[in-house]
Amino acid sequence: MSDLQVLKTESVQKLRRIVLATPEIIYEPFDEIADKHSLSFVQSTYSINNTVDLLMPLGVSQDQNKDSENCSRILAALPSMSPANATDERVWVTLSFGAFAEYMRERWKFRNSQEDKLPKHVLNHWFATGVRGRMRDNGISRLWWMGYIAKKVPGMSMAQVYEVLYANSDYRSTLLERNSSGNSLNVLTAVLKISQKAFDSGVPYNRESWRDFMKAVNFIGGRRNLAAMTQDSLIELLTPVYKKAYERSQKKAS
Repeated sequence: MSDLQVLKTESVQKLRRIVLATPEIIYEPFDEIADKHSLSFVQSTYSINNTVDLLMPLGVSQDQNKDSENCSRILAALPSMSPANATDERVWVTLSFGAFAEYMRERWKFRNSQEDKLPKHVLNHWFATGVRGRMRDNGISRLWWMGYIAKKVPGMSMAQVYEVLYANSDYRSTLLERNSSGNSLNVLTAVLKISQKAFDSGVPYNRESWRDFMKAVNFIGGRRNLAAMTQDSLIELLTPVYKKAYERSQKKAS
């Protein structure tokens, strides 16, 4: 276990500008990047277990990319990380270019033939600007947040939470980026349990229905303090809303 040295904020900003001009920099060793561009570091209070490695993906599908396993591994690698500290972009940029660079290059391999899209690809996955960047896009941060959530959800195993969260990327991002669910473990847990029950009963994920449901949850959350309600009360309140959203899409399809 050792303390993690992280890039200073101004160096993160400098690296972002460099990526816009030369995104291929991600293939260079981090120490060479730091020396070449005079990047500065600061000693942080974050501890990293350097003996923990992330599993290399074997493909792009959910059963091949090892995301679920790596969520648990990143928790072990960063045992002292807290949600407040996990909003620090410097950590995720440093780890993306540094300790987990090999994993990043393989997991977020650029597969588009249009080279002009590479800068945006690197900015999305190697940096972590805002909630969306942390929760969905950054290759390391997203693993930590999914692992943290899975560990905290009562009444569901981590494997069960991963199964629901990784059912679809739009499902995951819509759930975590909404204020009503993303900021309340109670609401998040209730929605996950409602979704799991629906999936298990043969009601598959539907993008339009899911988004309609989450809009309804946000609407209800603007009028009632959902975070203060018990899980059972939330499930009782939101289950009919979920069913209505899915029934509406089925009627449209028929």
